[in-house]
Amino acid sequence: MNSWQMIENGVFRLRDSCNVYAVHGSEGAWLVVNAGTAAAAEKFGEIGDTRKATVLLTHHFRDHAAGAAEFRRRGARIGGPWHDREHLSGGQRAMRTKQTLYLYDLMWDHYAPFVPLAVDRWMMDYERTTLAGLPVEVVPTPAATMGATTYVVTVAGGRRLAFTGELMSSPGKVPRLSPLQYNYNDLTGLENVLLSWERVLAADPDLALPSFGEPFTDCVRAGELLRKNIAGFEPVHPGITARIARPSRVTLEEVLPRLYRANGASAETHFLVGRSGRLLAIDFGYDTLGVRFPNRLESWARRPLLHSLAALQEKTGATRIDTVIPTHYHDDHVAGIPLLQRLFGTELWAGENFADLLERPQDFDRPCLWPEPMKVSSRLPLGRTFYWEDIAITLYPMAGHTEFSTLICLEFDGHRIAHTGDQIFYYNPDTMQLTAPENGGVFTNHVYRNGLALGGYVDCVQRLREFDPELILSGHYAPYRPTPELWQRLAAAARTFDEAHRAIMPLASGDAHFGADSVAAKIVPHQLAICAGSEGVQFQGWVLNPFGFPAQAEVQFRSAADLTARPLQLMLAPRAKQAFASVLSTGPNTTAGRHLLVLDLVVDGKPFGQVAEAWVTVS
Repeated sequence: MNSWQMIENGVFRLRDSCNVYAVHGSEGAWLVVNAGTAAAAEKFGEIGDTRKATVLLTHHFRDHAAGAAEFRRRGARIGGPWHDREHLSGGQRAMRTKQTLYLYDLMWDHYAPFVPLAVDRWMMDYERTTLAGLPVEVVPTPAATMGATTYVVTVAGGRRLAFTGELMSSPGKVPRLSPLQYNYNDLTGLENVLLSWERVLAADPDLALPSFGEPFTDCVRAGELLRKNIAGFEPVHPGITARIARPSRVTLEEVLPRLYRANGASAETHFLVGRSGRLLAIDFGYDTLGVRFPNRLESWARRPLLHSLAALQEKTGATRIDTVIPTHYHDDHVAGIPLLQRLFGTELWAGENFADLLERPQDFDRPCLWPEPMKVSSRLPLGRTFYWEDIAITLYPMAGHTEFSTLICLEFDGHRIAHTGDQIFYYNPDTMQLTAPENGGVFTNHVYRNGLALGGYVDCVQRLREFDPELILSGHYAPYRPTPELWQRLAAAARTFDEAHRAIMPLASGDAHFGADSVAAKIVPHQLAICAGSEGVQFQGWVLNPFGFPAQAEVQFRSAADLTARPLQLMLAPRAKQAFASVLSTGPNTTAGRHLLVLDLVVDGKPFGQVAEAWVTVS
């Protein structure tokens, strides 16, 4: 008896730990969606040859993915969602680092395959490709996992089949709620099911084929029933009805002619329209209307989506973003840029003071780095005016929130606009929220591990006053117009910032100190890789002189893993950073794994201890 049931011509299903679907392509090739247990691979010979099969996983859960290993052993190729890579083939790092006691994070990390899968191809969000001779569209549908993906496959006759994983098991119903409760006592994932279903509808499917349940055709009605059923939780989960209210897509607000602000991006995203109709974006981070995030900070828990394009086309006619200039390197401002580069070839123009952090994030030990390297098309010089079409742009270094940031000054059509990134906000202590300048005090948003130097806010306010903008754009609040009273408040807050730090820390000229952020040294790259028995891997870094006079530094490197690097002697100018270079080598007792290398610093005979570190992966 054949284990595979024909759904329609050329489309088969095997009922396993989940529904495993197989679609007959061209020249005997097959596209298989999800793998179930090993049974699907073992019985595939009833309909086809596994050596001509490509298996696509919708998400990382074991009841969907575990059988992929057997498919691959029998010659199939495996594809999986890029944003589930940590769970599918990342050595289960996401599982091993999962909290086991004191557990309030409820994501189903434990349900990934217990051994890494060999994945041949990562499926990228919004990708359009051909597999087994069949057109395939990749639709991001985070729900049971943050990386969950729907595959829309076009078959003979132009029918569009949506393989939706476990978004819904039948119209309006989800197969299980537990994996949709990301955080303690919430329904975040259930909201994501509805938001993801809107993206499925946008792909205009003729038939939905869920991994649990029966195929169904009325996808619009399924979404309406789901919305109704989610709203049924309102009496026991107050507020959920408001959170699922339409619309869920990002809209645009016209700030000035040719200047738009996105409503619903995590960090503020602004768009400038060139005379030619091309688009320049300032920052491009997460879509907070199209996806809900768990209270996790790993990269796999943050999934950027393509936002604002429909609204931009409606407002301007543009169908792509041509150039993006970030205010600084933080993930909520840049996470969507690799997506733009992959889909549109968008050029990334970045200030020369943080371009390296975008291109080589693994090299740096700084908060809020987005782990996906980005190609910087143009490293923008600071303090020099350049043009994007007719728009004059000048970037200035801006230290405070982070030392890797730029004040962006724009001039076009007689307007003068400044963007201060995340440098300055206004905070209402009664509501505990950011607010308009007239409703709150100046909030300097300083973060020490971002790198901070006194004088940064004073310099920023002075440059703003000199530029005299009619409008100031912010990284996390609406644009506002400065007033004479506001300039006085900003100047006073900038002075107070420095005074408060000098009062509470030993930062006087005669004190030994490493600045307001207390960072004495850095090793670059922060993440090193070396093979056991290697003759050496070069690395760099810098150390800071804590004294107001020239001094000699003695630098040694220490590790418990039999890793060695030659010691250094450096002559340091007063209060200055001095770069260094060294070579890392393994010893006879070096073991494979991830080890810590620390930098031990002595300056002018005074020991400061192990002040910097790097992680070394030995293979």
